[in-house]
Amino acid sequence: MRRRPTALAVTAVVCLVAALAVVPALRAEQIHRLGFAGRNTALVRGDANVKVDENEHDVSTLSFKSQPSSEHLKLTLEAATGDAAFVHYYYDTPPAPVSDVLSAGVWVKSTKAGVQLRARVVFPKEPDPANPQAALTMLIVGKTSEKSRQWDKLTLDNVPDLVGKHLPVLQAKTGRAVNTTGAYIDRLVLNLYTGPGAVEVWVDDLDIGPVTAPAKPAAAAPGVTASITKNPRGETQGRGRQVEQRGGQIFVDGKPFLFRAIRHTGTPLHVLRQAGFDSLALPADSGVALIEEANREGWLVVPTVPLVPARTEDDGRVSADRDRGGDEFSPVMQKFAGTDVLFWDLGGGRTGEESERVFRTSDLIRRLDPRRPRGADVWDGFSGYSNFLDVVGAHRWPLFTNLDLVKYRDWLAQRKSLTADRATYWTWVQNHLPDWYVTQVMGQKPGDPFTEPIGPHPEQVRVMAYIALACGCRGIGFWSDRFLADSHHGRDRLQGMALLNAEIDMLSPVVLAARERTQWLDTNNPNVKAALMRGERGAVLLPIWFGPGTQFVPDQGASAALTVVVPLVHDGADPWRISPAGVECLSHQTTKVPGGTQLTIPEFDLVCPIVFTSDRPGLVAWWQDYTRKYGRLSAKWALDMAAVEYEKVAAVHAKLVALGVNVKAADTLFQQSTRFHEEARRQFAAELYDKAYQDAVRALRPLRVVMRDHWQQATATLDTPTASPYAVSYFSLPKHWELFKELQNTQPGANALPHGGFEFAGKVPSAGVRVDALPGWTARFGTLDRVNVAAGVVPSEKHVAKPDPKKPPVPVRGPFAPGREIVSPDTGYAAPVPELGQSLLRLDVRHRGEIAKDGKPAEVSQAPLERTFLAVESPPVRFPPGTLVRVSAWIKVPEEISGSADGALFYDDAGGEPLGVRLSVQPRWKQYHLYRRVPASGQIGVTLALTGVGTALFDEVKIEPMVPAPAAPGDDAKAAKAGYRGAFNEVAPAGGPPRR
Repeated sequence: MRRRPTALAVTAVVCLVAALAVVPALRAEQIHRLGFAGRNTALVRGDANVKVDENEHDVSTLSFKSQPSSEHLKLTLEAATGDAAFVHYYYDTPPAPVSDVLSAGVWVKSTKAGVQLRARVVFPKEPDPANPQAALTMLIVGKTSEKSRQWDKLTLDNVPDLVGKHLPVLQAKTGRAVNTTGAYIDRLVLNLYTGPGAVEVWVDDLDIGPVTAPAKPAAAAPGVTASITKNPRGETQGRGRQVEQRGGQIFVDGKPFLFRAIRHTGTPLHVLRQAGFDSLALPADSGVALIEEANREGWLVVPTVPLVPARTEDDGRVSADRDRGGDEFSPVMQKFAGTDVLFWDLGGGRTGEESERVFRTSDLIRRLDPRRPRGADVWDGFSGYSNFLDVVGAHRWPLFTNLDLVKYRDWLAQRKSLTADRATYWTWVQNHLPDWYVTQVMGQKPGDPFTEPIGPHPEQVRVMAYIALACGCRGIGFWSDRFLADSHHGRDRLQGMALLNAEIDMLSPVVLAARERTQWLDTNNPNVKAALMRGERGAVLLPIWFGPGTQFVPDQGASAALTVVVPLVHDGADPWRISPAGVECLSHQTTKVPGGTQLTIPEFDLVCPIVFTSDRPGLVAWWQDYTRKYGRLSAKWALDMAAVEYEKVAAVHAKLVALGVNVKAADTLFQQSTRFHEEARRQFAAELYDKAYQDAVRALRPLRVVMRDHWQQATATLDTPTASPYAVSYFSLPKHWELFKELQNTQPGANALPHGGFEFAGKVPSAGVRVDALPGWTARFGTLDRVNVAAGVVPSEKHVAKPDPKKPPVPVRGPFAPGREIVSPDTGYAAPVPELGQSLLRLDVRHRGEIAKDGKPAEVSQAPLERTFLAVESPPVRFPPGTLVRVSAWIKVPEEISGSADGALFYDDAGGEPLGVRLSVQPRWKQYHLYRRVPASGQIGVTLALTGVGTALFDEVKIEPMVPAPAAPGDDAKAAKAGYRGAFNEVAPAGGPPRR
């Protein structure tokens, strides 16, 4: 049946997305914006022809058009004696040349209608008769607000017409024609006179453009005093916020702070600010204009500082002298001297070998800026780095790889345990496609726009962010702002992250007060684990969906009644469900049981933040105020996100259907999503924002079912989803089926990899043989840990696979007992086993035996490994570039590998580690197949590796070209009839029966 995609597509997109979607012909820096998000006020009091008392003038978080704040004024005005009453407050802007494309706007909300936008026009070719040293100026009048207690946008449009309208008055006053050549606006003015009495005004989101480079201030216009502005032309002010780090937390102005950062690569800053980000990671070469804009928008900045040069072996003393000056990066320090720096970033992916340079750089920064924190993103050497750095980060990109979210959680938690408690721990969260995906899967260059829908899914970003919080991160950075733009099909990600930021903002007071290590609790759903964090202000419970394959395509991830037993809940502490559209008390869903308090969450969806607290007057009241401010906006974001996701899912589904691939009840699921969305729109129109938000969230679940069903069908008979580079995301599944069709007409050719069976002419000794005894094969390792490693070819007799004993069928007794023998369905079937031959490859990593002071063996450390990598690499084999090959190996991991989330690895040169096989335990032999195209180099090899404490066994490693298969009579007709039913392994056996 025909779906109705327009039912969702017609939804109007909220302003933050509209701003991001427009691609202006002008450069970003030609539009001057002010978000009134700084610590200081920006509007300056000008002239008035009535008596006015300024009762309040501050930055307000109580009401704003876009978060986090607006500028607020409370005035008492006397009655005017004439019609031309004015009370001016103004903001100096960079010069904006008068032209047809010039426009300006500002949002205002006031308790009385009548606030008016004006602008000062400067005529540089005309001297002012009253002050010949200054240029002649004139005020033009724009829109006047017609609403009270509602946000209204005041604009200046058709500026040349407005100038022409007011010019005769100016010419009559000066007594001569005015030369308008080069005229420009340099000041926006608000007339706040709305009649006698008290009035409150909130001002937000000012913009004007196109503008040019700032010029010297011109003389005052009639009716506007020439006072010095607090922030002339939006230039950088001195630092206003005090930042320090102590006890594992960052404090801003004395308050604990959980930062939500994003790397800036071009997205307009006001769009990111509206989405709830508060910290901006900037490279060292950022322009001054960008830094000044960040100051105007109220950002905390994380500047990247280059490291000092490495010391030379023959002249270390000279290098030490150079350190004292810091000449290499003092320009960077000076550039950011006037900004609110959150912490100085000393780079990403730092290894233990770089610690000496990082320390010297940190020490130099400490001398120049002693109180500001210093940090780095670290790959290994955590214990050393966390002794002198205040902020220590660690990150991984798990999406589209075999690093499932349970292992991702373990990896983050392991790095947290390696970091000293004195340092603030944080991470980057993946919200982008890594470069390897863009080049290998999409066939594009990094940075190019995308013509087709792409991931990641907003749900994946949300789950990973909460995993990071649960693992002890007290700051989260999101890697790419580019993947929030329309050029990267990121509208749904932008709105999803706006909702996520609002939710984290609500949770931050409790999360930052947590003092105990996270406790992980089981639930009645094996795919859901709940993180419990206790603190001074309550306990945070984060039930998180960890279902297998979520890193590829998220499952529906919903449960009608999720139960969890929470230990040691304080009397009087009620559970509150947290969402940016509303909070709900779930005390009626609790029961006292042995072991604690059993909580039933009536409707769980991927992540459901719960806070146990008794602080109703403080914390709960603050949440309620928060949702009153953000509820409408959050519901709008959720509605728009559902609409965008619908269109993306439907577009890919239509492609799959055109290829002959369908899933059960897809049309019904799309209809169900539409019904939820329409109900959400009705609730939104009725101003029931919490209900609208919930229905918009429900509209996403049928879409996830469609995506997941497609993905499961595509990967049903693959040994691992990464066997096909195109099966790692829903959006690349059409390419996966095209690859499948190509494979249907091929068969494996002769193995081209020499010595992949690890066999020798003679008998292999029991102690084994070095790997490099095989021509072309090499072994390498690197470690920072106290471990012993071994890689060698060993005899295989101890590792021969034994078939599983078959269980006899359960006899049926009674009147329904069969009268004949019933044959078991698996009778005659034997699971594939490897032909091990005489020898195989064995990799071993063991803790180094230590002797305690008493002479006895010391207890084996249970700490995770920082960096251990034992790898065996094959010789490369050559094929024409683009040749389709099958890479395979038999693998056995007898016992759980400890100390590392990566375990044993098997990958090829084409797909690399991200598309490889990753195993923590595989007690029985299993064969894995990977389908790859030979890269442009014309050669491909394999790597077999071990990253943790344990043993990994490998044998029968092959690289086989896929060659054309001889066509059998009638094959074409059968294939046409079958469509795409089948799998890769039905073409080439993959070591096991097809899974259905």
